[in-house]
Amino acid sequence: LLFLYLVFMDVLIEKLQQFKRKLDVDKALNFSIDSDIKELIIELNQKQLYELGEDSEGVSLGSYSPVTVMIKQAQGVPTDRITLRDTGDFYKSFTVNYLNNEIVLDADGQKDDTNLFAEYGDDILGLNELNMTIFIDEVTKKIKFFILNK
Repeated sequence: LLFLYLVFMDVLIEKLQQFKRKLDVDKALNFSIDSDIKELIIELNQKQLYELGEDSEGVSLGSYSPVTVMIKQAQGVPTDRITLRDTGDFYKSFTVNYLNNEIVLDADGQKDDTNLFAEYGDDILGLNELNMTIFIDEVTKKIKFFILNK
């Protein structure tokens, strides 16, 4: 019985060591933060701005002046919230980089004479609580896949 126990422990220890080798956090994250996840981050941030008119802290970007509301109505775009998608240039400038276990979401906030970050704050880039949960769920799925298949 003791022999069986020792063999079982040896097998268990070997399996755990194999798992530890597989569970290289850096490799798992590098695998998981791929182009799909980067696109997801951008999509979630842009939807948050456009559909909610809120920054990553859930703070409203404000509302349009009556004149701007009339212009926006004629364009057929939302009038009840600022979306920061007038020409689309700001949204097109979104990029995500992943380096040294850090995800950096960036965009060009300079539009004509207005700096969107100066006017609306740095928190226009980033994910609110709900979108952060969606992001984490998607990365978790990829990490599980990595662990089980690599």
